[in-house]
Amino acid sequence: LEYFGEAFTKKGMNISNDVDLGTLKMEEITELQEIVIESKKPLIQRKVDRLVFNVENTVSAHGGDVIDVLKITPGLKVQNDQISMIGKNGVSVMIDDRLIQLSGNELINFLKALKSDDIKDIEVITTPPARYEAEGNGGIINIKLKKNKVDGWSNTVRTIYKQATYPSFSIGNNLMYKKNKLNILFDIGYRKDQDIYTNNILYNFPLNYLQQSVFEKSNTNGVAGTINIGYKVNEKLQLGLQYSGFSTDANKENSNINNIINYQNQNVNNTLLSDGITNEKYNSNSLNFNAIKSISNSDNKIMFDVDYFNLNTNRFNNLNSHDFKSEFTTVDNNNLRKIENVSSKIDFDILNKWANLSFGAKISFTETNNDIDISRYNIINKKPKSVYNQLDYFTYNENIQAIYFSANRKFGTKLEGKIGLRTEFTQSKGYSETENKTNTNKYVEYFPSVYLSYLHDGENTFTLSYGRRVNRPSYSNLNPARWYLTLTSYEEGNPFLQPSFTSNFELSHSYRNFLTTTVSFSKTKNGFGQLTIHDAKYNMQAFVRRNYYNYNLFLLSEYINYNVFPWWTASAEGSVYYTETNTYTKYLEPKYSGWGGYFSTTNNFIFNENKTILGQLTYEYNFPTLFNENKIEEYSSLGIGLKLLLNRKKLQIAINANNILGTDRIKTSNTTQGVYQTFKQYYDTQYIRLSLSYKFGNKDISGDKRRTSNEEEKSRTK
Repeated sequence: LEYFGEAFTKKGMNISNDVDLGTLKMEEITELQEIVIESKKPLIQRKVDRLVFNVENTVSAHGGDVIDVLKITPGLKVQNDQISMIGKNGVSVMIDDRLIQLSGNELINFLKALKSDDIKDIEVITTPPARYEAEGNGGIINIKLKKNKVDGWSNTVRTIYKQATYPSFSIGNNLMYKKNKLNILFDIGYRKDQDIYTNNILYNFPLNYLQQSVFEKSNTNGVAGTINIGYKVNEKLQLGLQYSGFSTDANKENSNINNIINYQNQNVNNTLLSDGITNEKYNSNSLNFNAIKSISNSDNKIMFDVDYFNLNTNRFNNLNSHDFKSEFTTVDNNNLRKIENVSSKIDFDILNKWANLSFGAKISFTETNNDIDISRYNIINKKPKSVYNQLDYFTYNENIQAIYFSANRKFGTKLEGKIGLRTEFTQSKGYSETENKTNTNKYVEYFPSVYLSYLHDGENTFTLSYGRRVNRPSYSNLNPARWYLTLTSYEEGNPFLQPSFTSNFELSHSYRNFLTTTVSFSKTKNGFGQLTIHDAKYNMQAFVRRNYYNYNLFLLSEYINYNVFPWWTASAEGSVYYTETNTYTKYLEPKYSGWGGYFSTTNNFIFNENKTILGQLTYEYNFPTLFNENKIEEYSSLGIGLKLLLNRKKLQIAINANNILGTDRIKTSNTTQGVYQTFKQYYDTQYIRLSLSYKFGNKDISGDKRRTSNEEEKSRTK
């Protein structure tokens, strides 16, 4: 006789009639110890208003930082410390629906301090809904972190060593605790980076050309920390308090050689040698209080946030130069800047039979103060003679009030729609103390968003979306301070810059989360950026900020993800786009248009049955591209990675090599005022990185992070 396939008694007998076997006893010899159900999310998921990239099973999700993961995220490009979507600029970055109030190098440094192991998935939102700030022409990148699972505690110690031209390292500790209603996260990290930057520049003036060779070595020390406390008062009320801050001290040694060469005889008319030291100090503090209150039932919620944020910067630069004629020039740049923001927002989520409704409001108050002291003077007969001075105190105040409404509804099992409208009221005022000039600006703008998703047959999904966005100038772009990069070039902001506006249209098709095709069109009006203005008489270049163009982008992209073998998963992305720029400045041609393209592939490997030896191979290639007036030549990058999971996966060792072939070097050219110029830049991207982390305690818990209300303002503090 058998029970569930197991024989529990055996006896030979002949049966011709019914036989009573009596009571049969079964020994409990089978014990079910454990059931393990393993499921793996698809690498790509398409939702009604975003694309979700699940990164938990990729090698780049271990032993690195957030930047490493963004580099392999579909639709994104990370190049020369700039994050963008394919063919677009002005992207915003969020963590758990909380916009990071930093940009430029400050944003990159912040993201490098975050562990990639804590990432659950990344949402690429090309057309953000009304709930999010309208800031960012290029859309939003939302980084979702792993959430709490069970009570317990966990501590992770990490260290990273990177060898590029010079060595760099970082150390950190992450402590998480969850018990009943209390949840605490504490993270602190220190890094010491050494990087180089080179740029070979050529300016073709009418009578001669200028060759400029720039070399910069930076030494950066930085500390970053986060404290997050969450408390669940009861089933209907949750409270949270979060503090995050960082302090960075960077010293840069720079030198450059300028050769002025005559066209006719190719003789060097003059050589200008320059060297200098730049010191940059950044200190930032961010404080958030939040509350979530359930109403009626657990599905209806009120969310409330109050935020305070500040950023203090102190930049000082001293440049010295001399030429063959023994003429000496000295420049002292000094700029103190302070940014403060106070904001608050309230959101309502209401679910009913007709639709899921969301509505809310936000207020924001920002004040920036810039203390400017710039002086340039020549040394003649050992006596200084002033050439240029800028002494000013510039303040900029900006207030924004916003309200929004959105509704989401499913029509049957196949069709889903979402509509929204966000209205923002903006008042700004800039004041220059020296010039005694005030610039005020007031405007009201509307930002509609529409989404429609259709599930055709369980395997094919079609999504159509439209949205309008705004890109406000960063606070540094509004700062009129002149900053000398070399003795023959400087950059300066423009307090009269106006925001640009972009309309995005997108149609996408997804087949079984295996193949995704996207066609999109975006139209930007009143775009702003950097222009080069030449003074041929003195061989000077000024990099200024202006509103000077309207921009159209047509984009076709294809993404595929497939399992080549059970141990080999591959993904590839290709994009082709056409850009058209119409300018309204005397320094450029009236129209620029051209094609561009991008290709990347990521391959993940499992080398053993226990899945404790993993590998990764990545490659990207950028085709020649035209962006506004700039022609960008092709460049590429090849990377490999290996990860070991030891001691029951508590110890993780990862080694990664980036830009192995050294082909990640960008050459850009354009013509301004009839002067043809080229730039060949290198950002020290060829390196080997070794990372180790050890985790003890309850390995299944992870802390929460919170979205705050002063989201947009942080994104503009570059």
